[in-house]
Amino acid sequence: MKTIGYVIPCFPTLSETFTGVEMRAMIALGHHVVPFSFIKGQHFQRADIPLMKQCCYPSALPYYSLRHITHSLRSLPFIYQQREFGRLALIRQGLQLALWAHRYQCRHLHAHFAWHSAAIAIVAAKILNIPVSFVGHGADIYAGPQDLQAKLSHCQFCCAVTKAMHDHLQSLTKTTVYYLPCGIEEQNYPTLNNDWSPSKRFLFIGRLVEKKGLITLLKAIQLLKQPIEIDIVGDGPQKAELMSFCKQHGLIHTVSFLGSQNAEWLRSHAERYQGLIAPFTIAKNGDTDTGPLVLKEALALGIPIITTNLVGCTEILSPDIGVLIKKDSPEQLAMAITNHLLKSHQELKTQRELGYRHVMKTFTAKAQAQRLSQWIEAL
Repeated sequence: MKTIGYVIPCFPTLSETFTGVEMRAMIALGHHVVPFSFIKGQHFQRADIPLMKQCCYPSALPYYSLRHITHSLRSLPFIYQQREFGRLALIRQGLQLALWAHRYQCRHLHAHFAWHSAAIAIVAAKILNIPVSFVGHGADIYAGPQDLQAKLSHCQFCCAVTKAMHDHLQSLTKTTVYYLPCGIEEQNYPTLNNDWSPSKRFLFIGRLVEKKGLITLLKAIQLLKQPIEIDIVGDGPQKAELMSFCKQHGLIHTVSFLGSQNAEWLRSHAERYQGLIAPFTIAKNGDTDTGPLVLKEALALGIPIITTNLVGCTEILSPDIGVLIKKDSPEQLAMAITNHLLKSHQELKTQRELGYRHVMKTFTAKAQAQRLSQWIEAL
């Protein structure tokens, strides 16, 4: 099977777990995977440590690599279509990546995010005359696309993590776009505990940024006649604003900020929570969650879900396995929380069982890797 070079903006990270999940699934199928990242993350999942040790970073390569300079001519048509990146820098980094990919005998380059990682992967692939593909995730497609059509025109195929993104990207290009949702590692999620007996606490987990809709969550809590307690797990630029809101509105005894936690923490603490609240929205710059992995993880762990009816969520959940409400509506969210509190244990048990079966049938990393492997091997 082909050796695949993975090109990633930052690896490893605590929040973007899907890259490590995908690489491990491809390795399990028999591929040799070699990761390359432009930045080494400071906080990461324990499961990503072996891949981090294998990962190559620019500091380990010559700043100027001339070994494949004569073949860089192949990349010029693509480079001349770039408006977001300096052409000389793109050639230099493409030659760096080509040197690394040639050293490890990569026969395919696969980039995550349609930003500089995809651009440099395309340049390196053209230099080496090997196929290249990339995955669009969200902000790189909707909030800040960079020379997207040029990338689509010069890759062998592109992957979209939602069906809506697939349709959008396919409308821009004749290049094949595949639907490839992010998957979960099923071996980390044993069968559900039928003796589930959670506390009264709710959970939010994710980056503390605008698109997560946390201000809507705090406003909804203010409207509740029956108070709740919720743990907010994560970190990010909105944290100070959220904590200030809680202090100003008397929510400091209701809302607990637990900081960033790894995937193992979620798996070990999941059973104590009666529900996950994920009030996703669309940020002012257009950024939004696409196929949020946390929803799939919650289904696999048997945590009932309340979220919004954004496309990325409706592609994962149906009304029988999760509650979907209008975004940016504290009133609807407060009503959904109230209704959740009124559900019987049997109702929630049925919801958990249906959700678990659904995610294990539809969103496992193994199933997604098998499809990706077929597309790569066919080239």
